[in-house]
Amino acid sequence: MLRKIVLAHDGSTHADKALDLAITLAKATGSELEIVNVLSNQSLSQDELTLAETEYGSAMEQGLGDLKLVPLGGAQWLGTAALVQSRPELSPTVHRVLGEQIVRQAAATARTKGVAEVTTAVETGDPASAIVRRAQEAKADLVMMGSRGLSNIKGLLIGSVSNKVISLAECSVVTVK
Repeated sequence: MLRKIVLAHDGSTHADKALDLAITLAKATGSELEIVNVLSNQSLSQDELTLAETEYGSAMEQGLGDLKLVPLGGAQWLGTAALVQSRPELSPTVHRVLGEQIVRQAAATARTKGVAEVTTAVETGDPASAIVRRAQEAKADLVMMGSRGLSNIKGLLIGSVSNKVISLAECSVVTVK
């Protein structure tokens, strides 16, 4: 019996598909759904910057504005990529705001589609290790994730996050294409 599903979501298309399946399973079984995003120690990838601009543009501007990192009082917002390029020291903060927006939007989708219990978390570190740790702490019965994410090319050379999670997790893992 499923009681708790941990969904790893990085904003990718595959993660969105995993979210859809997790919602279906959570509703069918009455399971709690926890949506987690992991902030790696790598700089933002081009795909992540594009995602921040296209999918979360206004939310990113608002989130960074709340932190007083964007121009206020009518100054023009030039976008996340321009901010990171002009102030690279803000990259970790931008990464965190993006992660928070990803889980917030995914949780809203799950609630709208009828999942009764939805929680979110933003973790830091090696993505596979953080997902497995989160699943253990949450006593998850199932981890769900996309088979391919938004990682830098380095991920292709050292093995995929999903393969590592499958190897390390104590519970079942479903990867979605």
